Amino acid sequence: MATSSNRLAISITAVALWVAVTMGLALLQVAEGTSLGQLVSQQIVWGPPAAAALLLVIMWAMKWTDVGFNAVRPASSWRLIWFPMLIIAGFFVTSIFLHPPIPAAVLLTVTVNTMFVGFSEELAFRGVLWGAARKALPFWGAFFLVTFLFGIVHVLNALLTGEFAAAGVQAFNAMLSGSAFLALRIRTHALLPVMIVHWLWDLSVFLLLSGHESPGPAPAPLEQLLGALVIVGPMALYGFYLIRNGGARAGWQDDHAPSPAFFAPKKGE
Repeated sequence: MATSSNRLAISITAVALWVAVTMGLALLQVAEGTSLGQLVSQQIVWGPPAAAALLLVIMWAMKWTDVGFNAVRPASSWRLIWFPMLIIAGFFVTSIFLHPPIPAAVLLTVTVNTMFVGFSEELAFRGVLWGAARKALPFWGAFFLVTFLFGIVHVLNALLTGEFAAAGVQAFNAMLSGSAFLALRIRTHALLPVMIVHWLWDLSVFLLLSGHESPGPAPAPLEQLLGALVIVGPMALYGFYLIRNGGARAGWQDDHAPSPAFFAPKKGE
């Protein structure tokens, strides 16, 4: 237990350093009041890849080999991403009909930035932090710790945008989507599927909302919160369905344990 607790403390410290690098470089690159849309569409943001590189060095130094850089087990678990991919496809199709085409240079910049974010955030939270929390805490304690910290970190976006209410809604949004990302991580025993889903989710949401920025007043926080529930709520429900019982969660402490079938029978619950 002591070793597991020490690793959790080191992992939390590593993620805190990840946050400092991510936000510090972003603050150096952009002016205060920059919207998130402007942040990801105007230039390559170097915070996420630099922070990810720092985590990779820490992982190498600490010899952490169980953070999810392994094959999906079993390979059939890839099918579990069908629901988020369905939502993502809906976002892409809707954005095509709602908004004019985005310039190719902007689209490329957004694609690269969201890919970096997907890789970096998954490495930090569903990789390094989950790899430690699942060894030190009971299942639900580890699950909610990782999900809560993933969400609350997004409040720091207010340092860039100056929009504290919107950052709070984004944090809530991130907790909902983060619960689904972690459930996929648990069921596939690997980071790659979640990194892909996270990347395409961020990209599709940006495209969907790209035409909604205006000089007028922003929607009230309650309206933003309800919108987040409508858009991301189904993802969270799907995530909790994936980890609905002990049979579905089998092997959650070991990436090398084979995953159960999608419709695993309940065991002891």
